[in-house]
Amino acid sequence: MTRLILAALLSTVIAAPASALSCLRPSVQASFQAAEASDADYVLVIGRIQPLPGEEIAPADDTPNDREGYAVRARFEGEVAGADGFGTQASFPLMVEVECAGPWCGGVPLDRNILFVERRGDENVLVEGPCPRFALDATPEAEAAVLSCLRGEDCTPPS
Repeated sequence: MTRLILAALLSTVIAAPASALSCLRPSVQASFQAAEASDADYVLVIGRIQPLPGEEIAPADDTPNDREGYAVRARFEGEVAGADGFGTQASFPLMVEVECAGPWCGGVPLDRNILFVERRGDENVLVEGPCPRFALDATPEAEAAVLSCLRGEDCTPPS
């Protein structure tokens, strides 16, 4: 009986706490509303990010449960949004700031994406946290949602 109690006590002391990150499903509408409500200035673009030579996309981390964010210098190639949609070609330097929350981190989106790029003076910055907000897959549905929001039409996030 003593061994059973001791085993039970040890299992509660050694057990690591279970945790999970819950993110709301990202949507163009929610991102658009967040950008509109922010004091920051954003440029809406569609295209690809290419990290500059020598930049490390996911640096090694010795503390996997308390990771720190990092920044990646990159170049954006794509189009800027206007009232009629995407059409103006754009190519510019971009800093991708990857944020972390405990063991979860965002990342550098490398596929074709719709991006809400923050303007900080002369600098273009994309902030990517563990829950994606300002980098979304460039699907036909997402592009249609961008047009709807830009035209002042329905821009309600899906439920």
